[in-house]
Amino acid sequence: MTTTAPDKSPDRIAGMFDAIAPRYDLLNHLLSAGIDRRWRVAAIRSLRLTGIETLLDICTGTADVALAARHSRGAARVVGIDFSGVMLVLGLQKVKAAGEASRIALLRGDAMRLPAADRSVDAVTVAFGIRNVQQPAAACAEMARVLRPGGRLAILEFGVPRIPGIRPLYLWYFTHILPLIGRAISGHDAAYSYLPASVGTFAPPSEFVETLHRAGFTDVCANPLTFGIVYLYTARIGG
Repeated sequence: MTTTAPDKSPDRIAGMFDAIAPRYDLLNHLLSAGIDRRWRVAAIRSLRLTGIETLLDICTGTADVALAARHSRGAARVVGIDFSGVMLVLGLQKVKAAGEASRIALLRGDAMRLPAADRSVDAVTVAFGIRNVQQPAAACAEMARVLRPGGRLAILEFGVPRIPGIRPLYLWYFTHILPLIGRAISGHDAAYSYLPASVGTFAPPSEFVETLHRAGFTDVCANPLTFGIVYLYTARIGG
């Protein structure tokens, strides 16, 4: 895994996701062998929604988490935010097709400057987007700002397995096979080389837990999923 941090300037990241948006969902499901759906369900379940909450989904992409949050007595209302305009267009198509346009709103915005009032939402989610933010600590502080007292947070992010037999196989797949498949299907040379680079240089779980603590969160946990390929970070705002 690379130790050189890739360029995460907002314009570059937004442009990259605009370029891969048409094949984004297909590649998510293909490259994870469909397990990405289970990861999203686990994140939503951790929020303990009761059907009356307003949920803010940051880095919403094509709105998979926003839609999942509306299922099975999920949030009453969801606001999804992303700075990729093309991803939002595709997400809105999915929202309308699901008949959720009155309950899910998608807005263009930056995770480091959320377009939401203080203490205005009950839950926040981020699925595989926090590592793409130029200043993750600033985004975490923003999440803490917009959550009401007692509000819950769920963040999904890639990790690197620590199990000896799994780790080398995963790193081989992640750094060699995944970029080849991603480039072939998306037609974008840089995006699927950026993926392992961004994961390899993102804070390890213990460090990111401290970032959440410093932002004001309590009860912070880092839960490994699927051998540690992904971590589910959960936390809440005291109140």
